[in-house]
Amino acid sequence: MKRLLQTILTAASSRALPPLVVGFFFLVYIGIAFFTNETLITLMAFTRNSLILDGILALIPLNSALRILQETCWHLKKRRVLNGKTSDVKPALFDESVELTAAPSFSDLQSRLGAVGYKTRRSENAVTAWRGASIFPARILFLAGTFCLFTGILISITTRTSHRQMVVEGEPLPVPEGIGGRVERITLANSSGPILRKTLTMEVAPSSSGYGKRVFGIYPPSMYGGSFVYPRYLGLALLLRFSAPDLPAGIEKHSILNCYPPGKEASEEIPGSPYRIVFSIPEPVAGSDRYISYMTGNVTLKFKLLKGKEVLFSGSAPGGGEFVRDGYRLAFPDIRRLVVTDYIGDYGVFFIWVAALLFIGAGCIWLPVRLFFPRREMLFRYDQGVATACSLAEGGARTHAGVFHEMLDMIDARRGEASVV
Repeated sequence: MKRLLQTILTAASSRALPPLVVGFFFLVYIGIAFFTNETLITLMAFTRNSLILDGILALIPLNSALRILQETCWHLKKRRVLNGKTSDVKPALFDESVELTAAPSFSDLQSRLGAVGYKTRRSENAVTAWRGASIFPARILFLAGTFCLFTGILISITTRTSHRQMVVEGEPLPVPEGIGGRVERITLANSSGPILRKTLTMEVAPSSSGYGKRVFGIYPPSMYGGSFVYPRYLGLALLLRFSAPDLPAGIEKHSILNCYPPGKEASEEIPGSPYRIVFSIPEPVAGSDRYISYMTGNVTLKFKLLKGKEVLFSGSAPGGGEFVRDGYRLAFPDIRRLVVTDYIGDYGVFFIWVAALLFIGAGCIWLPVRLFFPRREMLFRYDQGVATACSLAEGGARTHAGVFHEMLDMIDARRGEASVV
């Protein structure tokens, strides 16, 4: 039983496990791609509804946690060996291990290693040498980042919720848990940033539920009511009044128009009639105030009135205005900006953000240490007539190997001589 458990732990902590799991999901992805165009969404749905796929994906954070524990134990054991606090030297702690039937001169080894830049420590029957800085912190940060990344992905796939709401200027902010504060203003403005050409902000007043004044932008997403707020699409909330010769009583209705950016069309059916109106926002004309742009909030709407498939006429009218022709009357008493907004309940995002920071930290440590201060370690020990030499290099392996082989030659040259310990 103990042997079986050891085998399972060895397999679970293997470096080959994460590539195998990623490769498995890649093959599943390719298989799904033959049957649907929404491959990634389908794969996420399969994983969400399958305990087997969830378990396979969970192997990666499990592997990272075991490797963090394993790397920490190895590092502490190696530190104890180099500090001379233990005589239990395991070759697995080093890259290379050689045994020679010769008695080394530890004083000569110390002198030569010190001459080539190694720090040394001598105990009763051993000499340890090292130089540079260890990339152990970078390795731990990388493994912790991998753990957080795939834990976040697993949490996102299995627990993510999404609700789409219409956020209208001047109306209470709808949230999945109820009603938030009133939306004071929706602003679209030009951006001076290097990525986004325009910025969108939604200013929300304090609510009776205890939420203070908030301002939401495009990125990074902010939380409100336990969900991340993601503005998706711009549009207009329109109060429409329409009358026609065959509809003398007229009709009044509220409409949601997904007609931004300018030139995009949105149609609205007039209930109980053959009429349909196609709306669009005209392109603003430079140097002219004929059309007021969406960015100012004073929007002029262009429209086409259709009866069946026949276009009766087209025209335009500003918010608060009306259009009258041949007994037809269209009035727009109120036009407000709106944002189609997704409320995403996804706590896995926190883990993914932490993973990004950990990866950045690991890279900032690993690269300069690897380039300028590579870690190199050697151990020379003599016991019961046998000299054991161990070597480890985390960078500059060729130079380190040359020094290590020189030390081996010095030991081998003393073959048959008396021990000098």
